[in-house]
Amino acid sequence: MVSTQQLGESQMAASRSGPRYYAASVSGQMTRWDTYFWWLLLMLLWPWPSMAAPLGVYQGNGCTGVKQLDKFVEWFGQKPDIALDFFAPDSWESMTNDAVWAMECWKKAAIPIVFSLPMLPKGAYTLTEGSVGSYDEAFVRLAKAMVEHGYGSAIVRIGWEFNGGWFVWAAKRDPVSWKAYWRRVVTAMRSVPGAKFRFDWCSTEGENQIRPDSVYPGDDVVDIIGMDVYNQTWDKNVSTPQQRWSELLDQPYGLKWQRDFARAHNKPMSFPEWGTGTRPDGHGGGDDPNFVEEMAKWIADNNVAYQSYWDYPASDYNARLSDGHQPLAGSAYQKAFGPKP
Repeated sequence: MVSTQQLGESQMAASRSGPRYYAASVSGQMTRWDTYFWWLLLMLLWPWPSMAAPLGVYQGNGCTGVKQLDKFVEWFGQKPDIALDFFAPDSWESMTNDAVWAMECWKKAAIPIVFSLPMLPKGAYTLTEGSVGSYDEAFVRLAKAMVEHGYGSAIVRIGWEFNGGWFVWAAKRDPVSWKAYWRRVVTAMRSVPGAKFRFDWCSTEGENQIRPDSVYPGDDVVDIIGMDVYNQTWDKNVSTPQQRWSELLDQPYGLKWQRDFARAHNKPMSFPEWGTGTRPDGHGGGDDPNFVEEMAKWIADNNVAYQSYWDYPASDYNARLSDGHQPLAGSAYQKAFGPKP
């Protein structure tokens, strides 16, 4: 703990070393306008310390994730800033019930959560019906539960990876309704007293089945421009780690597109899911430290609201680092993001 005296001394030292002090020390030799000019220039050029994006991790749903988080902390050396979780899409009722269970679990871990919210549950539900308000009450009910459990300011990732075709809310099925439905979900959740959610519009890398920007719902209902990024390729001419990274950067609707789109809309970016590892079909990048190092640089060099590593052995992509089976990538991750000596 820092004493009041130590804090005062450190503030005084800082005041004697920053641009304000330097400009003041020469102002006696200049006119008033000269002083203003040099003070402004120094403010712009002074090497201010950069703010690192909050670091997150996915370890599993609810109480399972809480238990696994302890193992990650033991391996990593410190607790992450946030954790990622998903609400169950089995039915509207199970979505709310699962959310309540997960929130009660995570409150014990005392860590902020980014929640992934399905736009539709399984069954005969459609984007068209959602776009005209048929499901508004389900999202109001969910938002009330989140506020009541202390997560009224959480980041909510609605209908993630919408430009792919593997979820029932795939935007290609009805692009016009998809945009209108997103707006209704946000409006319904914001209507709950105490709600201060931030909404993450999260695509997956590449164009896939539909251009992401063709279903952008509007700046007034989006707070963060997210993208899920996995080290993988289907291009037979791409084989080296450097080629895979270049593909992720330069492909249509890749990382550079996300950066430029976010800047154009004055929004921060996010990487709710990112990782390197293996796929059953062999398209994964494997134990690749270059990918981790490049992602770390990309995150540090851009306006990123948060980033969350996929430290989980999913059936379609095993990117886990904390079990030691990817030692090179794991070491690169610890070096880039872990506690410094």
